[in-house]
Amino acid sequence: MIKRSLHDIAFSGTWGRQIRLITGPRQVGKTTLARQKLQEERSEQLYYLWDLRKVRQRYKENELFFTADALPGKKKLWVCFGEIHKMPKWKNILKAVFDEIADKYFFIVTGSTKLNLIRHAGDSLAGRYFTFQLMPLTLREVTGRASLEPPKDAAGFIESAMSVSATSPETLKALLEYSGFPEPFLKQSQAFHKKWSHDYIETVIREDIGTLTRIVDREYIFDLYNLLPEMTGSPLSLSSLASHLQVSPVTVKNYMRRLEDFYLVFSIRPYSKNIKRSLLKAGKYYLYDWSKIKDRAARFENYVACELNTRLSLWGQFTGDAYTLYYIRNKQKQETDFLVVKNNSPWLLIEVKLSDGSIAAHHFETMNSLGNIPLVQVCLEPGIAVMQKRNACRISANRLFG
Repeated sequence: MIKRSLHDIAFSGTWGRQIRLITGPRQVGKTTLARQKLQEERSEQLYYLWDLRKVRQRYKENELFFTADALPGKKKLWVCFGEIHKMPKWKNILKAVFDEIADKYFFIVTGSTKLNLIRHAGDSLAGRYFTFQLMPLTLREVTGRASLEPPKDAAGFIESAMSVSATSPETLKALLEYSGFPEPFLKQSQAFHKKWSHDYIETVIREDIGTLTRIVDREYIFDLYNLLPEMTGSPLSLSSLASHLQVSPVTVKNYMRRLEDFYLVFSIRPYSKNIKRSLLKAGKYYLYDWSKIKDRAARFENYVACELNTRLSLWGQFTGDAYTLYYIRNKQKQETDFLVVKNNSPWLLIEVKLSDGSIAAHHFETMNSLGNIPLVQVCLEPGIAVMQKRNACRISANRLFG
């Protein structure tokens, strides 16, 4: 079983009695993570999937039904409710249970929908939970290095990457081919992966989006999602997509929001502060399942975006600092793929290449305009670890992320 980096963060005693609300893409491992914690606490029987009628029926008969399954003991037990957000007035249910018995149980709640989609449902849980996000597998996780201490600064992050041994290029190759979703990655079968990928999108759009939104004609969402792999890494024109789908730009914007809400895509925005001749453009969108992208360079860039997105999420959840991912593009169409901003201050620049090569001059101009923050050019080619200039390095992805 692959240990996830989120495990030690989400289940830390730091968070006290609060409910651990774990969200993330479908089939990314939320149930496995929760069951692993229950197993460690010897309360495996206290996992309840609210998709099942028998669980819902037991609740109707007794709102504290799970206490009948608890083994006697002195310590607080852990209990997990999976997909409870699909229940009407689920927050009222959870709030009542928590207020009644939080002195005797720790609660884990898992769901494959972003919290902002369901805030309107039921009573407020304010002050009773902390939210954690579980993302697709990272290279560190599949190589057994689940521990992920946040660096003190960006220079320390680079120094650490330059000093450690690189992961096998074959491991990264498998991750790029089969995605970061545990089941297809562990199977490493092309036939299984193709079938899994097809059924996955069907399940999310027809069952999840169909259940929790008012969108009736979901074929448009299928069509929209299938267009995105060819547009990865480029600013997305909603007008162009609207024309292609023969719907309004407002409708496309709403559909894109739903794809984000249900963890099919995530977006990054352009950064313009302190950038001369910056070009304010639409956001870029990346897929959580990068294996759907055929173009090799675009797939690798999408993978790097996911690695960064996951790492920043984990660092933020660990420290409470606010990390945000942007991209930079000016009117000369010169672009730096990623900018990490920490607590509203530019922190690290990342450029992505398939093969190693000298860092382009415009990246150094951007670097200087942002206060001479560190710059990393990451490539798929293995065996690269070069300091090109002070605060600027070229490095292989299997070293930077491994």
